[in-house]
Amino acid sequence: MRSTIFRSILVLAVLSLPAVAYADQDPQVTKLLEAKKTLHWNQQIGQNRYGHAESLVDAPADAVAKKASEFNHYKELHRKFASARVINKDGDKTDVYMRYPVKIGPMTFELMEVMRFDPMKRVGANYVLEGRGIKGDMKEGHTVITVKPVDDRHSILIVDVLLVPQIPAPQSFIDEELRDGAFDFANGLRDRAQEKPGAIASL
Repeated sequence: MRSTIFRSILVLAVLSLPAVAYADQDPQVTKLLEAKKTLHWNQQIGQNRYGHAESLVDAPADAVAKKASEFNHYKELHRKFASARVINKDGDKTDVYMRYPVKIGPMTFELMEVMRFDPMKRVGANYVLEGRGIKGDMKEGHTVITVKPVDDRHSILIVDVLLVPQIPAPQSFIDEELRDGAFDFANGLRDRAQEKPGAIASL
């Protein structure tokens, strides 16, 4: 009798547990929840080293994607992007002008670049926004913003940034600027999308 009661209690306890969400099974989500902050580093893509940042967002993927496409608000994401503004529309493409403060050793340079963004597209379940440098002080410029859905209320924001200045500079200095730029952009866009500041630590 006692064994039967114990089994009944155990079954009820198991049934009362919340269903395991997709987010709990995704190692990328687990890593970000454990970090309790935006993670950023440099990574090699093809022949270039990009700044890379990942952040959990307390907002659904479609809402984050919409905010990512609001180019006129890039200037509000962080003080280093304060010069950002839309200067041209070419069909469904958007040209965004920005001056980047780039620190190389003890010197800080204001470098200009115009990024031409394609419209937001769907790649599988993800939203992807891509821009390429078309004019300015960079040998090459490339930005990829990816929004990955986690569940109905949360998403992962991924930012990859490449800026190769025409002035010579050690790769270590460029790496630092790129990962910090990706980090600041990701944090600013995350906060704007979720309408509150700060990383989320639980879903």
